[in-house]
Amino acid sequence: MQVLVVGGAGDMGRVACETIAGDPSIASVVVADRDETRALQVAQAIGPKASSQRLDITDDAGLRSALGAVDLVINTVGPFYLFGRPVLEAAIASRTHYIDIADDWEPTIEMFELHGKAVRAEVTAIVGMGASPGISNLLAAAAHAQLDTVDTLNTVWRGGVGIPPVPDDPATVKPSAAIDHWLHNLAVPIQIWRDGAATTADALEEFAIDYPGIGSATLWTCGHPEPISLPRSFPEIKHSVNAMFGRRGLMDVARRLRDRVRNGELSVPEASRELLLTPGRHGPSAGALPDFPGAFAYAAGTKDERRARAFVTTPLMPSGGMGRATCIPTALAAVMLARGEITGHGVMGPEGFIVPVTLVERLAPFAGERAGEAPLDVRIVLDDA
Repeated sequence: MQVLVVGGAGDMGRVACETIAGDPSIASVVVADRDETRALQVAQAIGPKASSQRLDITDDAGLRSALGAVDLVINTVGPFYLFGRPVLEAAIASRTHYIDIADDWEPTIEMFELHGKAVRAEVTAIVGMGASPGISNLLAAAAHAQLDTVDTLNTVWRGGVGIPPVPDDPATVKPSAAIDHWLHNLAVPIQIWRDGAATTADALEEFAIDYPGIGSATLWTCGHPEPISLPRSFPEIKHSVNAMFGRRGLMDVARRLRDRVRNGELSVPEASRELLLTPGRHGPSAGALPDFPGAFAYAAGTKDERRARAFVTTPLMPSGGMGRATCIPTALAAVMLARGEITGHGVMGPEGFIVPVTLVERLAPFAGERAGEAPLDVRIVLDDA
């Protein structure tokens, strides 16, 4: 299979390029990026299987020409509210398979609208195939499979990862795009699945869970694609949210800044800077950090005619930073497609195309010291009759 990776010279795209190039099912990898010099450097580092191409994806004619020469495009270029649907539309028009790492719920809805066109074009389009969304969707599918009936299906991740301590020198504060993105998603209404229908809600709604063998803690809702995708794959579910756990001090600061963005007192970049300068939101002074897995999913429903809950996580998430955690799963999905292990057509989340354990167990070579552990940690609680 011939693969083109847009944004291939970036931190995410480079990981995807390097990982897929190592599999015999991939005949060639085109590292496509606006930065021609960096794209060439990445291709040269990979070796003879890779080539580079300068590509501006806002040039629709150039994009469609590039896609027409390959079998699969991997889209790692954000923000996806700008560059999700246009690249997918070009892929469908070119009859080119598509995988991305979209982590915004709004463009996920827009891309799902193209499902019928993709089916007719016999295109496989996997939207949100990173860590979260991505592996989180597969954990949710695995949790769903543990129960006889399911009414609630939620995904959870640790909030605040990558937010540093308050600096000694305020002049050194440089908010990242990830922090801007997080605060933006907290400030706008989000879409969740409640009572069997899509509805809008405020982020940072609180609720508690009790994780078997670990204990109870508070979760806070946030805007993400999983509650958009999972009800399409499992239409019987009544409730689905994506939620964070973390230190209460951080969430309290985020809530105050969210409110100031909403009332026009701060812009999102200003709120990001304020977040990094605010004490009491990092470390033990911000409150206890639950000993939950960094990412997990849980289902609630029935098993053996009793109310039950199933919690699923994996110890095999790739080590070595966000780029590897996100785009090694992307690359593994691409290899599955190249090997003929994914055969469906249309636009769906990962759980619509992939058997969870099949991909998750292939994370083992990238999981560092935890590589020998079982791919899925499943814990089921049967509640009182």
